[in-house]
Amino acid sequence: MHRQPIRALAAALLCAAGCLLGFSQPSAAATAAPQIVYTYEVRGLANSSSLESFAAAAASTYADPRGWNLGGSIAFRRVASGGNFTLWLAAASRVPGFGSPCDSTYSCRVGRNVIINETRWLNASPSWNAYGASLASYRNLVVNHETGHWLGFGHAFCGGSGQLAPVMQQQSISLQGCRPNAWPTASERQRLAASRGVPIRTGNPVGSLDNVVPQLAAVFIRGWAIDPDTSGPTSVTVQLDSKVITVRADSLREDVGRTHPGYGNNHGYRLTLNASPGRHTVCVRALNAAGAGATVLLGCRTVAVSGTPIGHLDSVVPSGQGILVTGWALDPDTSTGAVPVAVYEQPGGQVGIWANQPRSDIATRYPRWGSAHGFAVLMRATPGVHQVCAYARNIYGIGSTATLGCRSVSVPG
Repeated sequence: MHRQPIRALAAALLCAAGCLLGFSQPSAAATAAPQIVYTYEVRGLANSSSLESFAAAAASTYADPRGWNLGGSIAFRRVASGGNFTLWLAAASRVPGFGSPCDSTYSCRVGRNVIINETRWLNASPSWNAYGASLASYRNLVVNHETGHWLGFGHAFCGGSGQLAPVMQQQSISLQGCRPNAWPTASERQRLAASRGVPIRTGNPVGSLDNVVPQLAAVFIRGWAIDPDTSGPTSVTVQLDSKVITVRADSLREDVGRTHPGYGNNHGYRLTLNASPGRHTVCVRALNAAGAGATVLLGCRTVAVSGTPIGHLDSVVPSGQGILVTGWALDPDTSTGAVPVAVYEQPGGQVGIWANQPRSDIATRYPRWGSAHGFAVLMRATPGVHQVCAYARNIYGIGSTATLGCRSVSVPG
């Protein structure tokens, strides 16, 4: 995070022109991405086993399509020895030993050495933490920033309050009013692509179809989608059988934000679609939001929506010399037809009634079906204990008889 010496910077800029980085320019017929090879080393750490966890995190940063690999146009590959540069994890007290401009406070780059300060790696920096940015994204930042110096980039500055900081800004020291950013900006990536003579490969969207859940004459659908070319929301098409709608994947998904740092949390989608009882197929596709790319199928699921009536046996209470039975029932196959209900009382008998009485609470819960779904019946009963059960019969569409509930009641003498 330090200012590079003039001679070192000049040499690095020559490298950016293509002379020193150690990989060849691709020909028009080339199919493999040019490679940058590097090694890992540690210096002064109490536990050298931390090398591998550090190595894995750095490799993930180098492999991310948002970074200096330009979506895969340049490949970073670890080797056992040699390489174009060495990536170091060094104890803070050992960092100055690499020479100017390194000190024990921040990370730095000297010649072919890209040095990550262990204290910063473990704790980020006060400037970064004060904004509330994550440690994981800071680790992306520090690897990208110091590797950017090796690639030939000098320091950049905040372009204006509230803007995204360039990755080559000294964000460890101060955000200068910018928003924290762990990845090269579009202009930084374009500069590297121009100097290397390679394209910026843009990525197809990624995401998931997490849940397809049957509900009452409906299907609930949930998932997430990200276009790696932008931190903004993308859109998805949701196909229910032959019906297709497009929705934005912009709802809160903090879990996605944690697993894809740098893109934010608002990449979820969730919706409920009306569906008749029966089997349905749901397919979701993520649309390319920015740059080159293509629509990606996130998944398909088959779901069965039930046509069986639903309802509840609300109360079974003594009333005079009988039993008052109340409840409600509706059939998802019809919003206007009344549901027949059979009430059985043991050891007495049975009665058939219609669930067609007003129930404003049911209309509030299921507005598509209105309020005429209540039932109440007074059954004669002798003194003693009785078992009462109610059933909603299916007479519309597909489905079967539904048990609404059973209750025991004691009728006084």
